[in-house]
Amino acid sequence: MTGEPATLIVLAGGESKRMGRPKHLLPTSAGTVIDLLRQQLSPLFVETLIVGGGLASHTTGTRTIEDRYPARGPLVGIYSGLLSARTDLSLVVACDMPFVRPALAQALLSRSAGVDVVVVRVGGYYEPLCAVYRRSTLATIREALGRGELKVTGIYSSLRLHEVSEAEVRALDSDLSSFLNLNTPRELDLLLRLEKADRALAGLLASEP
Repeated sequence: MTGEPATLIVLAGGESKRMGRPKHLLPTSAGTVIDLLRQQLSPLFVETLIVGGGLASHTTGTRTIEDRYPARGPLVGIYSGLLSARTDLSLVVACDMPFVRPALAQALLSRSAGVDVVVVRVGGYYEPLCAVYRRSTLATIREALGRGELKVTGIYSSLRLHEVSEAEVRALDSDLSSFLNLNTPRELDLLLRLEKADRALAGLLASEP
C-alpha cells in the first residue's frame, strides 16, 4: 500500500439473471470471485468492504455492508460503501470484474488528488464500476438517489472528474482485461479455462532447470 490510504469497495449486489446464480459466489482458483479480487487487490488498501443486500459474512478479512436504500443498483452500492469506509478515498469494483490489474488500481489512485472521481474512458464510454470515488461525492449521490436517478455516470457532471484515457490504460493492461465482466455461464467457463491454462504454464516454467 502506497500513497493516500484507501478502501477497496466490492459491489456484490444485483440479480444475476443471465448468470443464473449470485455472481459474488462464482468459483475461481482462489475461491469465489470476491476471494480472487481480494487476493489481487486488497494488499493495496487499508480495508476491504463487500456491499450488497443479504450477503453472508463468510468472506474472511472483510466487512460486509448492507445497501442503505431499498432501491437496487450500483449507485446505491457506491453510496453505501463510501458511507461505511474508514478512508476518504475508495476504489469501487464490481464483483463480476475479477481481472482488474493491481497496476491499474494503483494508477487510478495516484490520479485522485484534487478530484472527486477518477474514471477510465474506453471506446467513448466511462467505466464507472472500476473507478475511484471520494466521500465528497456523497451529497451529490444522495441528491441523485432522492430524485430517483440511479445511473452512476449521471452524477459526473456535478463532480470534479479526472478521466483516464484508453491509451493510458493500455500501457498497463494491453487487452483491457480489467474491464471484462462475467455475465453468463459461458464467460465463467472461459475464466476457469484461462486459469487452468495459467496454472499449467506456471508449472512448466517452475519445472525448467
